[in-house]
Amino acid sequence: MIPKVHKKGCSFSGAANYLLHDKDHATTDDRVTWTSTKNLATQNPHAAWRVMAATAMSQQRLKQQAGIKNTGRKSVDSVLHMSLSWHPDEAEGLTKDEMMRAARGAIRALGAEDRQALFVSHDDEPQPHVHILINRVSPTDGRMLPSSKEKLNLSRWAQEYEAERGEVLCEQRVINNAARDRDEYTRGEPNKPRHIYELETANDNTPDAAKIKAEQKKLDLALARKTRELKQRHAKKAAELVADHRAKRTKIQEDGKRAQLKARDRVRAEYRPRWEQRFHEHQADLRVFEKREDQLLGRVSNALRSIDFGAVFTGKDRKAAVLDAYNAISSAGGRLEAFRRSQAGRDRDLERQQRSAETDAAAKIKAETGRKLAEQRALFKAERATTIMRHGLEQAGNRTQWRTRGQQREEAFGKNRFHGNSKGPDQHQEPSGKQTTKASPELERLLDSYNKRRQNDQERAKEQDNERDRDGRTR
Repeated sequence: MIPKVHKKGCSFSGAANYLLHDKDHATTDDRVTWTSTKNLATQNPHAAWRVMAATAMSQQRLKQQAGIKNTGRKSVDSVLHMSLSWHPDEAEGLTKDEMMRAARGAIRALGAEDRQALFVSHDDEPQPHVHILINRVSPTDGRMLPSSKEKLNLSRWAQEYEAERGEVLCEQRVINNAARDRDEYTRGEPNKPRHIYELETANDNTPDAAKIKAEQKKLDLALARKTRELKQRHAKKAAELVADHRAKRTKIQEDGKRAQLKARDRVRAEYRPRWEQRFHEHQADLRVFEKREDQLLGRVSNALRSIDFGAVFTGKDRKAAVLDAYNAISSAGGRLEAFRRSQAGRDRDLERQQRSAETDAAAKIKAETGRKLAEQRALFKAERATTIMRHGLEQAGNRTQWRTRGQQREEAFGKNRFHGNSKGPDQHQEPSGKQTTKASPELERLLDSYNKRRQNDQERAKEQDNERDRDGRTR
């Protein structure tokens, strides 16, 4: 049993179309032997993946309904695709029920028993295998299925599964898990790309095949290290660019806030003498008011000064205005209260003038801050576009290096492909005396498959380069 977790993604449509049809974007489905679902109300595979996609898109709503805070790092990779493969010798007698039992066990090992799943079995390979498409978003509360230690958990489950069936076929897995039990870091060999696997398989019978494989692997690892360093450098540069932009934007905003506070303080300093003058005016007016209160004519004058005749005759609240006028005429306290209201009104007018001046001063600073922020955004976008273009050129150069590496690998095997020191069972002698080899039908099939794949890769890479050139021109 070999469980394999494929790269996570966000497209249920793309994954389902690949699983439910033949390879190379075909519309046929000859390789599909059976399908099944889990935690879904339908057994129709095409309806199943659509329900899974709708559930993933409703993640935020599901969290809200379950009372779960929508916090933490967000991920859109809700598609989990894995496959279970049995040894070709186990094909005879392997039933759908047994494959489904194993698939449910693998799901249980991932802690995904409550997740929606689609099972698709294929018969296009010598080894029996079943694909499992899982929605990482829970249909009950919207939580995302964690991916921590999923490969380790599947490795231990697969070991137990083989032991339960009575024959351990993958001994290296047992050795690796035992090393992990001793707290030793152990990692399995990564899968070879298919085109490399097919090329090496096609040349297993050539002289020095092992030596050539080792040499080519060393060269592949060197270029892979350069590619990894290139990606890390690009990611670091992109992160530094964003961090620098955010730091400059924050500084502009903070400078703007400080400038607004200084502008407000300047306005307040300008109005402080006017407030002092207003205070002395109020004190002088109060002394005059109190002096008039000593005489009858003065009290009448104070009463007339305190009555708002406009409010009495045309105001909205005439009843309150008439009551205030009566109090001013009939009592000294009413006249004093009206006098203080008049002074407070004059203070409010001056305060409104000051607030308006502060707002105008702040508006100028805000406008200047907005202009600086816009300039910084424009500089960031220009620098980011330049960086993207430069990185794109470097990535194109890296892809060219990989294509060259593929050609070198093919040439390395091609030089030694049919140059054995002795006649093999498939070799014959040409009339000219040169010794050649007649390839077997299986070898021819593998070579044709590899050449077609390589040609498709070259055409796809050329199309991507042309598209990138067009994008560069439009920019």
